[in-house]
Amino acid sequence: MSEYVHTLPDGRVFVDYGPTSMVITARRQDSPLPELAEAAFPMIEAALAEISRELPALRRPMKDCSRLEGFPRVMAEAVLAAGEETLTPMAAVAGTVADAVADWIFARGADLVAVNNGGDVAVRLGNGQELRMGILPELEGGISQVITLREKDGVGGVCTSGLGGRSLTRGIASAVTVFSRRCAVADACATHIANCSYVSSPRVHTCLAGEVEPESDIAGLEIVRWTDPLEEGEIRQGLEQIRQEALRQLERGNLLFAAADIQGRRLWVPEAKQEEAASSHAGRFS
Repeated sequence: MSEYVHTLPDGRVFVDYGPTSMVITARRQDSPLPELAEAAFPMIEAALAEISRELPALRRPMKDCSRLEGFPRVMAEAVLAAGEETLTPMAAVAGTVADAVADWIFARGADLVAVNNGGDVAVRLGNGQELRMGILPELEGGISQVITLREKDGVGGVCTSGLGGRSLTRGIASAVTVFSRRCAVADACATHIANCSYVSSPRVHTCLAGEVEPESDIAGLEIVRWTDPLEEGEIRQGLEQIRQEALRQLERGNLLFAAADIQGRRLWVPEAKQEEAASSHAGRFS
């Protein structure tokens, strides 16, 4: 196990296994629990093995997931909840694995858990616990704002999607960050809402996903490679499309709140959340 699992000086645990690059924070009464975080590794192995067995089905859009079980079914249900027929269950894979690890650790006595699976973060907070989390204005940039998550907020997953990330995107959003009760749902919704930001413009450069990643689960769909500086009207249009879809997902119960950015213009849904976010360049977790 030591080949894949490494304890960091601050007590967090780094896991580098197959497609998973994960940093696990586990604490009880502010004391790190690296041994407990390390012990979660078999859960990661089991989740990835279960998902790999259903990979052909999970790489295609689906309307019915009744034949699936376990983690593949969780992935499919998260995507179906978003109501976007072009998404495949792979849009929720990172969040699903993060949820599984966070649940396992939290059930064994940690009162603060943050499982960062390549930027998709499962959060579990016990009584009175809180976590400061940075918001990215763009996936290749630094922290611009910090929000404090408290147990009463009910946030269990925070996921970000947009241009420049490790996954392909169909929109122009620099970043869309979704806060949901479960990380799998946040993962699917962040992908979907970021996709909704697309505007047709000569300043938006696109290609088929298969031209960039031939084995992509969305190989036949158009993605955005990069954007030139956009006109004000294009930015407003993209942000409004994000706002409308975020409100729809809020009504469906799929998200608690969301933040989005297009070339330096920030949007919060609902708007009242803006008041809770303070300008800061602090680290991602305090």
